[in-house]
Amino acid sequence: MPPGQPPADDQPGRPGSNLSRDPSDPENRFVTAGQISGSRTPPPERQQELWNTVFGDNYQAMGDQDVLEDDESGKPIWIYALGGSVAVALVAALLWAFLWGPLAGDDAPSSASLAAQQSESAAPKASATKSSTTIGPLPKYTGKASPIIGRVPDADAGISVPRLGGTWQLDERATVKGTYGFNTRQYVQVAPERYATVMSGPLAQRLSSYYEADNLEPVIKQVVLSARRSFFPDGNKVRKIAQQPIKVGDQTGRLIAYSLTSETEKATIVTMAVNTGAEVPAIVYISIPSESKQLLPDIRTVMNQIRLTTQ
Repeated sequence: MPPGQPPADDQPGRPGSNLSRDPSDPENRFVTAGQISGSRTPPPERQQELWNTVFGDNYQAMGDQDVLEDDESGKPIWIYALGGSVAVALVAALLWAFLWGPLAGDDAPSSASLAAQQSESAAPKASATKSSTTIGPLPKYTGKASPIIGRVPDADAGISVPRLGGTWQLDERATVKGTYGFNTRQYVQVAPERYATVMSGPLAQRLSSYYEADNLEPVIKQVVLSARRSFFPDGNKVRKIAQQPIKVGDQTGRLIAYSLTSETEKATIVTMAVNTGAEVPAIVYISIPSESKQLLPDIRTVMNQIRLTTQ
């Protein structure tokens, strides 16, 4: 190449000569792949042909693209990713609403239904507990009952009761009614000031307002309350332990037994009210201190041996 001559690739009319300069800035030359790689790199015009063949006439370098586009639709892939995430979230929300949320059907176990099921499952247990504490009839106390040695009539009450033998004594004093409020009294002394007693008499007139022939429990409760005040220390408590209807001749009656406790003593008290056809019922009151449990079988003896005197 003669000195001072421009390079061959700058000579006009030669194929590819226009690639060595930027048309917008003729003074600045392109650096071609051939110039970087050496003589083995295809000439610029061949490079142009290869680029057009491989990438097409509208080829754009990856570095110049703002967004990677989908091959088929030309839409950005991030749009599909965002749409997919929204769809998944929507499906999850719908599943929650229909299975556990406000749109759940009757088959979905809500907290209210679970509470109801738990209360229903607990109901049989409560019923069983209640039935196990139901007050039953007078128990059959173990031991040998005292013998019957006669009858003790009570004309005012319209009944008679068995006269008990063994350790039992008949109180024949004229002061019985004024002292105890009953017409008849049998007793066993178990301590200096403590007695087992069997007493009978008509219901006191002051309690007559509680009398109902078909419901004798209010009368019995009042008799027991009066006895607690008269015969036992203050502050005593009672617990019902037995109750049952009784039959005396052709008349009806009722028995209720209580366990009484106080700071100084315990006792079993039994009260029976018997309809006799009179204005007030007949009352039989029995008290057995805890120190004389061997006398408990006598309660059933008295219950079974009450007789009406008007027949």
